[in-house]
Amino acid sequence: DFNDSRIQSLIENRGWKDLEQFECIKAIYLYVRDEILFGYNIDDSISASKVLSDGYGQCNTKGTLFMALLRACKIPCRVHGFTIDKQLQKGAMTGIVYKNAPQNVFHSWVEVYLDDTWYELEAFILDKKYLNKLQKINSQCSGAFCGYGVAVKDFQNPVIDFERNNT
Repeated sequence: DFNDSRIQSLIENRGWKDLEQFECIKAIYLYVRDEILFGYNIDDSISASKVLSDGYGQCNTKGTLFMALLRACKIPCRVHGFTIDKQLQKGAMTGIVYKNAPQNVFHSWVEVYLDDTWYELEAFILDKKYLNKLQKINSQCSGAFCGYGVAVKDFQNPVIDFERNNT
């Protein structure tokens, strides 16, 4: 619902349509990554405007908002998804919620088209503050990490910034 008045107001207030395409993608990416906090919404199929009003989301819902903002700014994008083991969510989900979650859960990421290349963008899912707290709590981890909504090869130095690269 990228025509929603709240989404259109956000785009206008941030001046995203006035930016060069790369700068527009980067600005929207940073907004979704760091200003929409990591958290679980009531449902994966909520609208982009609902994610915006919630102020938080996870891979599927933040992806919905990210794509709506990109499309409203005429940036070509698409979504990809597959299932992942629920182990990735352990810690972010606990107790009976984690126990009752299906073993395989749906995960998605967004691709943007820029300069004749499709870039896979996934690191917008975790806000930087959340990631930094996890890194501090798990400072002894120097390699791969899986849990709390994170799965990376290099936990202390994950690729999270978009500079014409996959994240």
